[in-house]
Amino acid sequence: MFLRKKKSSPDYYFKRGNDCLKRGDHRWALESFSNAIEFNPDFEMAYYKRAETYKAMGKTREAVWDYVKFLEVDHRSPDMAEDLDDALKEAFKIARRDWQRDKAKQEIMAFGVPNLLEELMEGYDPGGEYADAGFYKLALSLLDPGSPENRYYIGFLQLLKKDYSRALEEFDRAIEESPENPDACYFRGVVLAKTMELIEKKGSMSGRVDELSELSKEACSNFERALEMGFKWRVCPGCGYRTASTMNFCMRCGKKLLAPIQG
Repeated sequence: MFLRKKKSSPDYYFKRGNDCLKRGDHRWALESFSNAIEFNPDFEMAYYKRAETYKAMGKTREAVWDYVKFLEVDHRSPDMAEDLDDALKEAFKIARRDWQRDKAKQEIMAFGVPNLLEELMEGYDPGGEYADAGFYKLALSLLDPGSPENRYYIGFLQLLKKDYSRALEEFDRAIEESPENPDACYFRGVVLAKTMELIEKKGSMSGRVDELSELSKEACSNFERALEMGFKWRVCPGCGYRTASTMNFCMRCGKKLLAPIQG
């Protein structure tokens, strides 16, 4: 049994989005690409085009997240065809999609993995879910582990991968080589907070109370050190939540936030 595309299909919204983007109608382009993704969450070029729309609107962080999603998604299976002519058209479409995807990937990589990671770090939320394993693997393969300036980025990627012991090692080395990096101290504190969270989730607390207490003190010490070095966010000493607002208590766990050092 063969299926024909309906007018309201991912391809329909993708084409409409492209038309809107070309004439500078970013609001409708954004809505169209979002509709295409809603119809087909694996429509990789829709993520890329939505990222381009966000970038044109000056929304760099949203663009970066869609670039990452584009790199993560790679499903190129053909649609169903009714006859040989349709099958040939589908084959051409797949070849063109591969070419578009590889060209887009080259453009994203030209932006630079460190630049992508800087944007991700700026928008990082310790309470968020980050499951783009494909992108993490790609980014790690493109970063030279022997380069001191990359340790910070590798540590962040290991944090996103939930490999906390490896993340801790990388941030330790990053801080050793660049002692005045407040962001490295902050993220090291987040790794420790995440390690505590993992221990608590396992539920086996017997004999680990002292360990949790030490981890908590060390995490708080890292956050305080980051603030002493000029970290501009308010930080929760418990979970690492950060905010630029003037609120005094963490919206996640209720603890009193550590404030930036004035002066």
